[in-house]
Amino acid sequence: MAPAGLRKNAQFRRVYTEGHRTAGERIIVYWLRTGDSGIHPGFVASKKKAGSKAHQRNRAKRLMREAFRTVRDRITEKDLWIVFIASFDAERTSFGQLLEDVERSLTRAGLITGD
Repeated sequence: MAPAGLRKNAQFRRVYTEGHRTAGERIIVYWLRTGDSGIHPGFVASKKKAGSKAHQRNRAKRLMREAFRTVRDRITEKDLWIVFIASFDAERTSFGQLLEDVERSLTRAGLITGD
């Protein structure tokens, strides 16, 4: 079963206004410590940054979801809302490049262990 993620606009807005931000070369990460149990991710791919075609934005979100699944067990906080924003071209970016950028950004934020 898929993890419960952020779905409502108000949830994303709350993370943007009240949360913290860090940016890598290919991704921007916002996070907010909440009282909720669990980690609730949200994924954003805009036409301006990720591509004008729907398949490009869908690929960007798929890559970000897989990168999140890869690092999820290493996240030290357990009551987070995390928003990942694509600022890369999904057709020219490999999964390895994105994963490295996600790990670097989350480590800089102090959210994952440095394995």
